Amino acid sequence: MHALNEIFAHLGIPLLAGFALLLFKIASDPDKITWGTCNDMGLDLTILSIGASGGIFANPTLVQNLGKIDMNPAVLGIFIVLGDFIPLGLLLVIRRYSMPTDLYSGTLNIFLGLSTIAFTTGVLYFGLTGIGG
Repeated sequence: MHALNEIFAHLGIPLLAGFALLLFKIASDPDKITWGTCNDMGLDLTILSIGASGGIFANPTLVQNLGKIDMNPAVLGIFIVLGDFIPLGLLLVIRRYSMPTDLYSGTLNIFLGLSTIAFTTGVLYFGLTGIGG
């Protein structure tokens, strides 16, 4: 249960805040929502994930569990950020060359953003529960 509390604190609250900001953006934008908004949402989720990965390594339980498997928390943090850079790069390429125009491409953009959240959450969960060590 402790791991779920930590995940909610490090990722759940920022994720809810990110969705609230997206709603604010949609409500205040003079233009109608388009499939291109899905690219914005994917980018926002990815940036949220990168930001959340920085603070989680100050958690003493995580640091202790990573020490059991001889993993430096800073190295793991860099690994997470670099792992998040791949979907981020794909989202930026999509933004530059082919903005979403339909359900499929819009969903792909959101999926790429959510994949970074899942990646960061997975590492956090396994690190807090001691799985793998």
